[in-house]
Amino acid sequence: MSFAIKIYDKPNSGALRDIGRQAHLDYLRKFEAQTLFAGPFLTDDGSTELGSLRILNLPDRTAAEHNVAEEPYIRVGAQEVWTIHRWSPSVPYTFRDCPRKEGHIQFLIQAMDKLNQEELRRTLQKEQQAYEESHPDLYITRGVVVTDNGDKEIGSLMIIDVPDLKTARAFWEKDPFSRSGLYEGVEFYRWRFGRAFDID
Repeated sequence: MSFAIKIYDKPNSGALRDIGRQAHLDYLRKFEAQTLFAGPFLTDDGSTELGSLRILNLPDRTAAEHNVAEEPYIRVGAQEVWTIHRWSPSVPYTFRDCPRKEGHIQFLIQAMDKLNQEELRRTLQKEQQAYEESHPDLYITRGVVVTDNGDKEIGSLMIIDVPDLKTARAFWEKDPFSRSGLYEGVEFYRWRFGRAFDID
């Protein structure tokens, strides 16, 4: 099963990131076989790292929690807060083979559903699928956030490949789930491929 692990930097922790960077990269490489995607999320202009996203194939939540506990950035004090969500991909890509256009930038979007909105999600499913299929070259990856036992969809997580921030925002504003008020909130970040796998 896949888990999306998002770990947030402490404010003004750039110096600590520098101290822990090599150990962090070495740590990520230990999980290369299990890694679908890994890299930092950043401010809109890409100038400052705000945290790290990794999507890993792991046996269970306990393994995901252990992955976080051993993270060197946490051990040196650069990071302190994290979320772990089981995730089900809707496209087959990984960092090894995902579509990217030269000159484009990437954005990470994660949005969690409001409580008790299963019927709204079901009602909009066909419209949402049509919207996604109308943008076949835009997705680096996409999928649904699900409960740990996989029986319920509770959010969405995607990485998109676009020319600029304006295009990313316009895409998200027209997303049927987003327009409908399905989501409680959205995390919208610039993102880049991590250095651990030499695809920066």
